[in-house]
Amino acid sequence: MLITGTGLAPRDLLAGTQRIEAGFGRIRAERFGPRTLDIDIISYDEEISGDPVLTLPHPRAHERAFVLAPWHDVDPAASLPGRGPVAALLAGLDRHGVRRQPGVVLGAP
Repeated sequence: MLITGTGLAPRDLLAGTQRIEAGFGRIRAERFGPRTLDIDIISYDEEISGDPVLTLPHPRAHERAFVLAPWHDVDPAASLPGRGPVAALLAGLDRHGVRRQPGVVLGAP
């Protein structure tokens, strides 16, 4: 799901996403361990932050076609703060294995 607006501060949004994950049974037993559900905050406005609890933008978003491709579909003019246009970032990545699921329609809510 792409959220294009919220009244929550970044850390409050993170707490909310973690409550959703927990509600679906996610247990944070180990960092970077297997997970049943993972909700990431890729970007928040134009914020750039090295906060270890919530690094913004997501530190690996620029190298993940599976993140950038749907974002670009929804907003071709999108830009990842500190990295540049999503279209340019996506153009430099291997999209092998990134495909749309049948019946999925991307668009702004």
